[in-house]
Amino acid sequence: MRSWAFFLVALGLGAVFFWALHALGNDYLFFAGYVVLQYIVLATAWNILGGYCGYVNFGTAAFFALGAYSSVALHKLGANIDRYASGLVADILHVVLPPSIPAMVLVGGIVSGIVGLGMGYLTLRLRGVFFAIATLAMAVVLQTLMINWDFVGGSRGAYVIRSDKVSLGLFSLSYIEYLFLIMLVLSVLSLTAARLIERSRLGYGFATIRDDEMAAEATGVPTLSLKLIATVMSGGLMGMAGAPLPYYLGYIEPAATFGLPYAVNSIAMPMIGGTTSWVGPLIGAILLGTLQQIATVTINSAVNLLIVGVLLVAFVIVAPIGIVGLVQEFLRAAAPSRLNLRALGIVFIASYCFVVGILGIIFNLPGLQAQSALVVWLGVSALVVGALLLASAYGLLKLQSWGPRVATVALALSIVFAVTHIWLDRMSQNVRFWAIAIAIAAAAIWYLQNGGVKLMYDRQKADRAVAA
Repeated sequence: MRSWAFFLVALGLGAVFFWALHALGNDYLFFAGYVVLQYIVLATAWNILGGYCGYVNFGTAAFFALGAYSSVALHKLGANIDRYASGLVADILHVVLPPSIPAMVLVGGIVSGIVGLGMGYLTLRLRGVFFAIATLAMAVVLQTLMINWDFVGGSRGAYVIRSDKVSLGLFSLSYIEYLFLIMLVLSVLSLTAARLIERSRLGYGFATIRDDEMAAEATGVPTLSLKLIATVMSGGLMGMAGAPLPYYLGYIEPAATFGLPYAVNSIAMPMIGGTTSWVGPLIGAILLGTLQQIATVTINSAVNLLIVGVLLVAFVIVAPIGIVGLVQEFLRAAAPSRLNLRALGIVFIASYCFVVGILGIIFNLPGLQAQSALVVWLGVSALVVGALLLASAYGLLKLQSWGPRVATVALALSIVFAVTHIWLDRMSQNVRFWAIAIAIAAAAIWYLQNGGVKLMYDRQKADRAVAA
């Protein structure tokens, strides 16, 4: 698919998603969706330098905060033009300031891109851990600068007053819907750019740097120029993601804007999703972003980084190639000649086991602190079933002979767990969701008992034995 067609299709899917949320009439979905879309942009931006080029950047929060504070500076300048200018200059500034949010996004991208160019020129001659430490030091320096810059609020922070409604032609949107729409378009643009880079000569140049930079230099690849391009693009997209933040929160301050969650999430999401493809950051951002929003509602926001850290450590140990790499490796082994429905069915079952396992663990963690013995027992049971589902997802995708057996046991236990909840909550509206879960689990168990599936796993076991 050509890049322009990909952009239009992604934009169309985004528009459908927007109107679906709008039809539900729940503003919280837009608040949560904005955060997920923001992380899609951040993860994609980080992956341009960290995934494609192999240069780990710990300074994501710095570029993100630069975009946010550029918006604060423009907002405050627009609100106090006569205080800082007079005459013709003031008349011109009254026309252009304060700019619209899309214009602020563009300015934030330019500011962060320029800083990225300067940082890259100074630090890209460093490699490995030395480059990572340099980017972290840059974030500390910029945070100190913002703390001491009174114009943007300094250590006190800055408030940004926004209107309740925004008119777009014949349509009137709430401000959170407007910000969600901007971030949706930005996420589509960032994914399109990452996909275009991956399939272009520029992407091949980035890959040579990641694989063996010294060999690339020896063959005439302009490595420094390519790394500077990657740094500018990565930093610019991060700044664009941060530009709407003051209008989303209404108040920002340096400690939170330069906070650890932005740096950790922007690294963890591509690594969990997969760093060698534009799809990886998208999957990682949707997965981790959604889990964090669920955890915020069901438990509290303090466990967000715990979830990210546990998943990151788990993936580094058992699947360092990420979800996309794991699926690609499975498809190459299970369907080497052509893609078939059997392999796609296994991918769907493994994905279902993975998602349900994680959600089951998160939703039932609060139950461990309950006073009722029944609730505690259900919480412990959910943790056991969730762990089995996660293990089965790994076993299925790694074509382990025990994968279908463990998946069958885990799915059967999940059916028992769902039936128990239906019996306990017969009047609840969640009964239909438990019924759907039972139907999917039963269909997955039936599918795993198919002779073709068993033959596929037995064949892989025999191939490993011959290779050994």
